[in-house]
Amino acid sequence: MQPQQRIRPGAVGTQWQTFLWPVLIIAVGTALTFVSTLLGAAVILIGYIWLAVRSLPTALAVYVIFSPFLLGLTVHHHHFDVSDLMAVVMAIRLLALSRREGRMSLWQRFMGSPSWRPLALLLILSILSLATALSHGTTLVKILEYIEFFVVVVAVARQAGLAENAWKPVVGALFLVADALALYGLYQFLFEVGPHANIVDGYHIRADAVFGQPNAFGGFEAMVFPIALALLAYGPAWAKRWWTWVTTVLVALSVVDSFSRGAWVASVAAVFFMAVVAWAGRDRTVINRRFVFPGVIIPILAFVAIDLLGKTNLSNSIFVAGHTTTSEITSTVTSSVNPGSNFDTHQRLRIWKEALQALKTHPILGVGLGGFHRYSMLHPEPNLKAAPMAHNLYLEWGADLGILGVFTGLWIEFSWVKSAIQGLVSKVRALSPFEFAIGLGAFGTIVSFIVHDWVDLLIAHGVVVPLLLALAAVWALADRKKTRIG
Repeated sequence: MQPQQRIRPGAVGTQWQTFLWPVLIIAVGTALTFVSTLLGAAVILIGYIWLAVRSLPTALAVYVIFSPFLLGLTVHHHHFDVSDLMAVVMAIRLLALSRREGRMSLWQRFMGSPSWRPLALLLILSILSLATALSHGTTLVKILEYIEFFVVVVAVARQAGLAENAWKPVVGALFLVADALALYGLYQFLFEVGPHANIVDGYHIRADAVFGQPNAFGGFEAMVFPIALALLAYGPAWAKRWWTWVTTVLVALSVVDSFSRGAWVASVAAVFFMAVVAWAGRDRTVINRRFVFPGVIIPILAFVAIDLLGKTNLSNSIFVAGHTTTSEITSTVTSSVNPGSNFDTHQRLRIWKEALQALKTHPILGVGLGGFHRYSMLHPEPNLKAAPMAHNLYLEWGADLGILGVFTGLWIEFSWVKSAIQGLVSKVRALSPFEFAIGLGAFGTIVSFIVHDWVDLLIAHGVVVPLLLALAAVWALADRKKTRIG
């Protein structure tokens, strides 16, 4: 029998009693925000600091739950969420653990991922873009946001390695918030709760949950789907229970009722390439009903269900005559072949033209990270309202950061994919069921992000969280590979 180890603060496997009271304080603070946002945020922060000291994985789980919600304050026209403060607390806690343990340098702990080179270039370009930024405040806030996402959150998630007990609350939190947003999105779709600009099938509304944009909602759910699929197909027993099935069904419905063509295509690409990697890493027998049913059959059934519900008026509203139906798969194909026939595709082309113009006029340092929206307001394309983003990651970074921004986008994504495949295929049979499942799910999430970001930009609060957890899992897989080789 192994001797029982003493659990230190911040370590994995902390018993639930140790963070019960901090969670209760956070819950009280959340309730107080309905009376006073400032008071509620202060109480939440007190409980969160206590929680981070007790259990960093649990603190990360709470961050995952809070991240989609715009709960916070606006300072000088810039909104700061409670989740931003949570990231600061996690960063300080990780710094404290680093000083105490001293096993690795701060650089290794925060920037030691397999993709550190393109990430470092991205941050350097972002800082340099302040020299030509159209809005220095916006660019500074955006830099801090990128540090929160790609440095702090990824480093905190990777801190526990691939320990199942540490990942359980994080995966549980991700599924919980995905389920809650999915149910709200389904309610929006069924009862036409939302702007009429998003009407589909005449009687319904494209779901956007709390993201304010259907493509962002669809992108978030599409990045959660590979993780749920991989855990169902290859994960340990605890990950194959009813709650993962519920999450898979609700997430599949959400991808469809967002009517985001980018999310549709991204989901298909993720499932396909996950199958390819699983086949190459192990053998063809792993692609069986455990993978096919949740990965292929459930999404097809979800599409059929939403299409049938789309023909039923549950809101008692007046039919919107002449509104184009976007629920047909054929519209995705025809819009690609004939862009002029589809309004959304036509608008995308104009936005991309505007982004290319920004890149042409500011080729070296761009207009500042996050500055494309400001550029769009100052130099609008004919028949196009000011674009909040370039609807393309590479053109967005090109407009914001110059030519090197485009190169960085391609480099960092290539690095993500390469690291994920290497971590899975190399000595894959030595991986536990959880390690293989979380690694394969992370790979699928990365593929979903890359494919969808050809037509959208998913780097935003809440939306990007599944990607950050995926990057942490890939980093942990790379560390495990080095340890075994060494």
